[in-house]
Amino acid sequence: MKRFGEFILANPRLVIFGLVMIAFSAIYPALNIRTDFNLEGFYHDRDIVIQQYRILEEEFGRDDNTIIIGFKSDSLFSHTVLADLHQITNRLNEIDLLDDVLSIWNALEISEIDGRLSFDPFLEFENLAETDFEQLHINVTRSPLLQGLLVNKEGTAASIILVINEELNSYPNRNRIISETNEILSDFENNYTFHISGIPYFRNQYVNMLNSEIVMYITISSILIILLLWYLYRTIWGVLFPMVIVWTTLLFTIAIIQLTGGYLEIMSSTIAPILLCVGVADAVHMLAKYDDARENGMGKRPSIIEMLKTLGNATFLTSVTTAIGFASLLSSTVMPMKKFGIYTAVGVLIAYLVTIIFLPAALRLSRRKNVVNTHSGSFYPYLYGWLTKVAAFNRLHYKAILIFGLVITVIFLYGMKSLDVNARVFDDISEDTQIMRDSRFFSENIAPQFPMEFIIDTEIPEGILTVEMLHKAELLEKKLLEFPEIHRVTGIHTLLKEVHRVMAPEASGIQAELPETDEAVAQYVLLLEINEADELYRLVDFDYQKMRLSAFTEDAGSKRINEIRDEVNVILSELFSDDKVIVTGTTILSADLTEKIVYSLAWSILLALSAITLIMMLLFKNSRLIIIALVPNLIPLVIVGGIMGFLNVDIKPSTAVIFTIALGIAVDDSIHYLARFRIEYLRRKAMMPAITATTIHTGRAIIVTSAILIAGFGTLITSTFTSTAMMGILVCSTIFSALFADLFILPALFYWLKPDLDIVEDPR
Repeated sequence: MKRFGEFILANPRLVIFGLVMIAFSAIYPALNIRTDFNLEGFYHDRDIVIQQYRILEEEFGRDDNTIIIGFKSDSLFSHTVLADLHQITNRLNEIDLLDDVLSIWNALEISEIDGRLSFDPFLEFENLAETDFEQLHINVTRSPLLQGLLVNKEGTAASIILVINEELNSYPNRNRIISETNEILSDFENNYTFHISGIPYFRNQYVNMLNSEIVMYITISSILIILLLWYLYRTIWGVLFPMVIVWTTLLFTIAIIQLTGGYLEIMSSTIAPILLCVGVADAVHMLAKYDDARENGMGKRPSIIEMLKTLGNATFLTSVTTAIGFASLLSSTVMPMKKFGIYTAVGVLIAYLVTIIFLPAALRLSRRKNVVNTHSGSFYPYLYGWLTKVAAFNRLHYKAILIFGLVITVIFLYGMKSLDVNARVFDDISEDTQIMRDSRFFSENIAPQFPMEFIIDTEIPEGILTVEMLHKAELLEKKLLEFPEIHRVTGIHTLLKEVHRVMAPEASGIQAELPETDEAVAQYVLLLEINEADELYRLVDFDYQKMRLSAFTEDAGSKRINEIRDEVNVILSELFSDDKVIVTGTTILSADLTEKIVYSLAWSILLALSAITLIMMLLFKNSRLIIIALVPNLIPLVIVGGIMGFLNVDIKPSTAVIFTIALGIAVDDSIHYLARFRIEYLRRKAMMPAITATTIHTGRAIIVTSAILIAGFGTLITSTFTSTAMMGILVCSTIFSALFADLFILPALFYWLKPDLDIVEDPR
């Protein structure tokens, strides 16, 4: 490290110029970073869940390519409302990115003419004035194919479905569709309150909110950190040096994400405040050491070399252990967790490299003796006095501190018993946002928009064209509708019941029934083929070997959806014992993340702790010192888990990473403390004065960095994403607990365990 420092001190302008050139080259890729949200992106390509979903996609088409517009009117079946709906439908049809626009106006009524099926529109605009609206109301709301899709049972709410061309279903195109749709609807907003939903719409609105929040995080965090640095240092260099480091780190990290094909989503969006805080923390610790050396009478060059020798290695160790904490998420099978882990780990290491390269060069070129203005303000003298009292308190009352820490830990361990794993599709969106209000409109007035798909494969061509199979499908529908979370189920049996009601009214009566013979089933399917009924091919495959049932569920949460799936699997095994059944759909993709998250979280934390323990063993080679090093790192994990349990905060993709962040924060400060203790012990050759000096000097840097971390992560509390806001609360709680553990528990453990110290000076 000494040679490295001497090279930088000999070429400070060259080093700064090199960093500036690399930064300029990173601007273009960083500006082209994209943001997206895609449930499929949570899964590895080899995952059985995503493979089953792609069977649905290949055989029947996607279940997430429709945007739905809904509105309510007590006079829906009237000339005025229907005329407006006709105009809206026609104008939406002009959007060239859509394959189709479905509404009451292009819904087809199945009828029988001379023994043949006929598909005719319920409505004709030319004859609208002569329409019997009361009869139309009955005919439309009676249709099981329309009820819960284009109209509600009462006939007071209607929807318009925009079917996006699958090849054009991209973020920019969806934004264009949404923009043009809003422009069309704005002409009718005086008469109707429109609600827009559907998974493509949610994805884009989610991304748009995320984009604005990322900018907000960086801006507000930077402002708060700048104000805090100014209060602490009262010099322009005390603000400029750390901020250049963190902005450069952020720029490089975003550029790497873009260049490696990554993008920002709900997890990786929090990389910005994490790196802002980590980068500033590295700079603050090293600047504190530089100022200490200058105050002790050392010259600028020796002070910089001393800073690199003593804290360069310590900061490297903290960066490596923090990076290990995040990189342990590579073991996750949840792809965004894996990407978040590796990109954050890379960012942490970049922060270290930028710090040890830029800071010595910048300090060499600056003309100030100290970075901090020690003659301005009373904060540092007050902090010095308070830490002196803390050091004395620790020495006199270490047993009471440890008992208090044990009691607190037990309390929060009890809170962890209430931890649950549960995630909803809309989990990260606040209840009072427009997206949530729109979603509730459809759940309460038409039908929920979250599909659970069933593919029944008889493995025999035309195997589904039997009365027996249709009766099984009908029975499955009845069983599914017994779950209060499921509102609507459709399948080939739904369509054939309607055909049978039309073709054999004397047998079916008012209530549609299934055809009674296999021959009738085959005949009806042939009639549907002749009429090229699109609905048929959304429910069966080409050779009638497979059929599809779609159930529309509430956003009930992964825990409840998995419970429903387990119960339904029992029903499926009894009904379709000789057939192959796949349960999939967007709802299942979301719910299936539950077990993956729990497994990934537990495994990654275990890996991180194992790796950190190994590092501690190599560093200290003393079992008692290893315990002293690890206990303060575990306490914040227990406390954050306990808080989540007490507040009923579920573990889900966006909150699971909080444990990794907590571990990273705790390890960072404890290693700085232990590294400084090593220096002070070599200087004083006695444990008690070394602990006192460490608590006073490193305690100051730990408190400053904790304040900066709280300022950075505190901005997340303002997020419209509930889990992001909760992350801000929980991480700030973690910082407080880590600060307590490092300033009180860690010294108390030294006094209690009294480790045999065999620390020798590093010859380098």
